[in-house]
Amino acid sequence: MGIKPSKIALLISGVFSLTALPTMAAESNQSITDETITVTGTRFDRTSQQQLTVINTVERADIERLNPKSVADVLETMPGVSVVRNGGAGQNVSVSLRGTNSSHVLVIVDGVKIGSATLGSVSFNTLSAENIERIEVLKGPRASVWGSDAIGGVIQIFTRQLKSDEGYIAAEYGSNEYLRGSASVGLAHGNGSSTLAVNHEQSDGYDVYQGAESETDDDGYQRNSFSLKGEQNLNEQWQVLWSGQYDKGHTEFDDIYGSGAADETDYANHVWHVGTQYSGEQLSSKLTLSQSRDYNENYRGDQKPQQTVDYETKRQQVSWNNQYDVTEGLNVNAGVDWANEAVLGDYAQDERDILGAYILVGQQWEQLLAEVAVRYDDVENIDSETTYNVSLAYQLNDQWRVSATTGTAFKVPTFNDLYWPGSGNPELLSETSTSYDITLDYRHEAVNAYISVFKNDIDNLIAWAPTGAYDDYGWEIWLPDNINQAEITGVELSAQFALLNFEHQVSYTYLDAEDATTGDMLVGRSESELNYSLSYQWQEFDLLANYHYQSKRYEGYDQYLDAYHQVDLSLGYAVTDNWQLRVKANNIFDEEIISKANYLSPGRELFLSVSYNAL
Repeated sequence: MGIKPSKIALLISGVFSLTALPTMAAESNQSITDETITVTGTRFDRTSQQQLTVINTVERADIERLNPKSVADVLETMPGVSVVRNGGAGQNVSVSLRGTNSSHVLVIVDGVKIGSATLGSVSFNTLSAENIERIEVLKGPRASVWGSDAIGGVIQIFTRQLKSDEGYIAAEYGSNEYLRGSASVGLAHGNGSSTLAVNHEQSDGYDVYQGAESETDDDGYQRNSFSLKGEQNLNEQWQVLWSGQYDKGHTEFDDIYGSGAADETDYANHVWHVGTQYSGEQLSSKLTLSQSRDYNENYRGDQKPQQTVDYETKRQQVSWNNQYDVTEGLNVNAGVDWANEAVLGDYAQDERDILGAYILVGQQWEQLLAEVAVRYDDVENIDSETTYNVSLAYQLNDQWRVSATTGTAFKVPTFNDLYWPGSGNPELLSETSTSYDITLDYRHEAVNAYISVFKNDIDNLIAWAPTGAYDDYGWEIWLPDNINQAEITGVELSAQFALLNFEHQVSYTYLDAEDATTGDMLVGRSESELNYSLSYQWQEFDLLANYHYQSKRYEGYDQYLDAYHQVDLSLGYAVTDNWQLRVKANNIFDEEIISKANYLSPGRELFLSVSYNAL
């Protein structure tokens, strides 16, 4: 199956119609085309005009108006991002970029890779949205800069950062006995500053799974987050940087088979880094040492004594990254990454080293911008991988730019895939991909829009397969193997514009994602997703309305989950310059929303928060 030409034509015509908006938008006297600085594309600061990949961002002010209960709530509002939930805010969540697997998304916190090396996934439900300053989402492969996992893209989360003597304190109460308390303060120390932030959340929850007769209790959660982030300027060129985040909590879930298995988990995750940075006229250089830990203790809550099962992943990392401006139009980025991954458990191999080196060259010739990146990764006991990205952009005029990129990426097999006792396959290869992307951008006054057509072919996908051998009981032995392929094509549209004193954001993603071995649609995917947000500021009031549409989602075996519509409202009132009240209503029409079979979303929810900001 390919992308239907009629749908592409319709989408492109929609983008071209946006050129009529500046005339109407001028009445609002607002501009949203200020230059956005991002770092995920090259690891160094770049403006949006210097980037050759699609990068969407969410800032702290947007997060506060959205008032999310999870990081997934924030990500779901962004184009090309699809979220599948096992229930509400405290439950497991998988995040997909442009139709790829959730394990094909590299997730980074303050420059440090996080996630489990045993499962190959990230526990988004353990992260607190209250401790986030900014999120950048890069679309398409970026293994040529970041290494393994970046097949679908990169999500980078930046923790809270306040100026000296700034601070805030907030409290919130809402549906399902939800309770939150948060505080943060910026501290000065000589020629530097640090930000300290703490957050506590808890909820009694609700019964997330329908059909488990032995699991009809509410599934609540609590989470505590602590973060510290700072910098110290040694002189005009040298800085010392540090950040750390600790997340600890408890989640209740359902044993969906009623087998008496675990239905509660305690987790304690952390990520930290320390480093130094040099900024000269032509050369910038960063050297960082970091560690991330993913730890879970699973057990059944009604068993005494409790039988626990522990899972732990630790990742030590050292990175040295450099950027050199050779001439006004020519720059070179290069770096080396080393990581050691270690897991807890009775694995045949419980740790491995990964060494990677990359170089990226960018050149500007008036209207033409070009970029080439190449990276080599050597993974212990697995074949090495060489990946690349080649990109070109041409500025047609002051408003229009067209860009094209192609690249490769890979995903290293997890420890469970390779070495799980009794069912691992140490002969596995890395999953690999080749992708193509053409993007048309439009920027003028109060309009910022793009349309992107993309294709991603993924090979060597790991799935369970029969081996032809039999165990002592006559059962055929199945093991993970590189047997599957996927072909993903799609169109992504996004537009931001100001019109009649309102700020509008609209995004639409059309996806044709199929299993190349069977021709079936990939499980968990929808053909269409639409997001629309409307924001308005009037005196001391601000209003944000969000609409999300998800078309029917494929569940396998010719089964589909129903399409759904969700509308959320957030209303804020500034009582004084420092005090603010906010009311947030989720799913105001109380629609039954199921993104994974038999897992219910919480229905209509209402929250009230009060905050004090010291400016």
